[in-house]
Amino acid sequence: MKFKLIKYTDLNRNNFDESLTWAQYYEPSDIDTLEELGFDREIVTKEFEKVGWSDEYWFAVPEETEDGSFMFEHRKASFTTKSGKLLSGYVVNSGHCVCIFGAEEEWSINISLLDLLEEEIGDLKADIGLAESEELLPLKVSIPFKGVQFTFAEGS
Repeated sequence: MKFKLIKYTDLNRNNFDESLTWAQYYEPSDIDTLEELGFDREIVTKEFEKVGWSDEYWFAVPEETEDGSFMFEHRKASFTTKSGKLLSGYVVNSGHCVCIFGAEEEWSINISLLDLLEEEIGDLKADIGLAESEELLPLKVSIPFKGVQFTFAEGS
């Protein structure tokens, strides 16, 4: 895998077809981790220097990486609603937040901020093709990276 940086605002659904996991540079030891994963330290360092070591840039993570190797990670995921509708997106870190790709927008749902979801639930449902009468939560989550599965917002 070639090392490349993508500006966070440019990270989109297509990037998750290239790599199941994307991570953010957070601390100097991340360079050590990248080197342990087989990346050339000099190339990695030069790429980060080009962007001024900015945390606005993310990089693809090889599949053999352990979960939680980096402070901030996004992992490709699929979500299934109660009614069986399949959605795609990604999970943030350990799963406190999920992001769903709609037809027009990317929707973030934070488990700690579910009350904010009420303000835009109608728009979200319309964008993902869910009928207004169908429940969005809880979501069955399936992460291809390491085959992780869990239920997001169970009991909400």
